[in-house]
Amino acid sequence: MMKSRRNGSILVFILALIVLLSVLCMRLMQETVQELRHVSQFHRRDDLRMHAYSALDVSVGVLNEFMMVERTLYSPSQGWGSPLNYSEISPLDPTVKWSISLVDESGKVPISTIAEKDLVSLFSIMRSEDGSLVNEDDGQPFYDSLMDWQDSDEEEREEGAEDDYYEDLEFSYFTPGKKIQNFEEFRMIKGFAYDPDDPDESGLFYSADGSETIHQKNFRESFSFFHNGPVNINTASSYLVKFLCGDDDSLYDEVLAGPNGSSGDPYFKTMNDPALVQLRSNRSISTSTTATVFRVLVTVTKGKANFQLHAILASGNAAQPKPKAGGSRVAPKPRSQQNSKMKYPFRILSIRENENLID
Repeated sequence: MMKSRRNGSILVFILALIVLLSVLCMRLMQETVQELRHVSQFHRRDDLRMHAYSALDVSVGVLNEFMMVERTLYSPSQGWGSPLNYSEISPLDPTVKWSISLVDESGKVPISTIAEKDLVSLFSIMRSEDGSLVNEDDGQPFYDSLMDWQDSDEEEREEGAEDDYYEDLEFSYFTPGKKIQNFEEFRMIKGFAYDPDDPDESGLFYSADGSETIHQKNFRESFSFFHNGPVNINTASSYLVKFLCGDDDSLYDEVLAGPNGSSGDPYFKTMNDPALVQLRSNRSISTSTTATVFRVLVTVTKGKANFQLHAILASGNAAQPKPKAGGSRVAPKPRSQQNSKMKYPFRILSIRENENLID
């Protein structure tokens, strides 16, 4: 009897040990599989990175071909706006999918060169309610705050804010004393983000819950940190065209309708069109009909893995930065040795990998 009990206990022990070892083996296998998946993601990402840069080169090749044949780029409707459709190039790996978004960055206003009266007027329009009269003075506080944020002195403008204001906030900080670098930076500037202590004079770009307002969306689509030349009216946002036309609704409709003439092209080729001649008299913002700076977003996927490449390209016809007040023209950054050696047809102003925003 004792011997059978002892044998039964040993059997139970062995069975328990087998169950324990099985659980440990299953756990080890799961961790091994997860580790293999993790490692494979990096190998797959390197593969997707190669595809992304290949897609970027496809975009550059299409743009360069149109520049060689057409001489001038006016609008994506010429055919260069869809590089993959035009080139009919597909990934060598059929399991890889890619897409290219190509946007004319020169259809936006250079944020660093816009005149005070134009920016004040724009902020005033944003502050006005739909259908109400625009009070030009309503935009001045936002302009003053932006200028105080950027200048290096501590002299506060009449309706602006310097370090004393930001130091008194719950989470204090200082003004950077340099040009604004990206759109998210507006969250930090007085008036643009919502202030519960001053709700009527704040929240221009960000609401109480921190989300972007329609004004920030319109501003983002109409202004650029990379383009320094005239605005390409062919690709300007409808909001920007409306602003350039001022109170002239008929002019706005004419510009959106396209050029007058028998060319049949849906885009303007010259600023001598009657509608564009009239447009230039409303604002001090320079306009043109050519595209010179391009924003390229490449997305590559394979299964659950993905890779994004975001680049800003400038052609040789892109305007160089204007000279600072009282100074000489700012020298453009020289081409890299590799860029010069390859005779790459575009200058790369900025490039980012796997980032949601580039500015």
